Amino acid sequence: MVAKTLKEKFINEVYNYLVNYGIISFGRNFEREGDMELRQLIEKFYIFYEELLEWNKKINLTAITGMDEFIKKHIIDSAFLLKILRTGNECGLDGAKSIMDIGSGAGLPGIILSILRPDLHVISVERVFKKCNFQKAAARKLNLSNFRCLNENIFTYKDFSNIDAITTRAAFNADELINLIERLDLKSGTGLYLFLSKTDEVKKIETFKYKSKRVSLDRILFYKTDYTDKNSDFRLIAKFTT
Repeated sequence: MVAKTLKEKFINEVYNYLVNYGIISFGRNFEREGDMELRQLIEKFYIFYEELLEWNKKINLTAITGMDEFIKKHIIDSAFLLKILRTGNECGLDGAKSIMDIGSGAGLPGIILSILRPDLHVISVERVFKKCNFQKAAARKLNLSNFRCLNENIFTYKDFSNIDAITTRAAFNADELINLIERLDLKSGTGLYLFLSKTDEVKKIETFKYKSKRVSLDRILFYKTDYTDKNSDFRLIAKFTT
């Protein structure tokens, strides 16, 4: 028996997570080619992983570099966003055509989402010049025509008229998120998909007395990136609407 290459192991592991956790639905996204099309798509995650490791030698993008840990804590964790985006809507993505990822660093979850859903326009706003440059380089290498990275401070960004949804992962604590929501000039009905660590944070964000807008909790997704680990805590993504 020929030993599997690192690439083959990587693709198999990501494939198993995406399918077994219900993140990918064959009937919706991979109707024609099915298994083969999904595996070809997952190859892009491996290219992204290799590119990130190379850039990580020069700039600090992530401390998580081991393959198994990277897949679970970065790729699959980011990919769970797709599951709450699809909830309750057969067409998927809650009707959103564009989503802004704020402070994504190495492009997480923005690049992961743009790979999985090429029909969705993803805008990453990253204030650190070197990290934004990495995202641009990775997007070019992956030929992601639906992704772009803006090297800006989110608080100086003005035009949210074409943004249907906002997401952010591990960039802000609850108080910072409240300040972010208050200060951004979001159009009514914008979806806020926030990666949080505690249900207390959900309540704090929902019940805060905003001056300029009302924020309502829509739904919460509780998940794990490794259900075999009984000691690991559930994580959550909360969707709010403005």
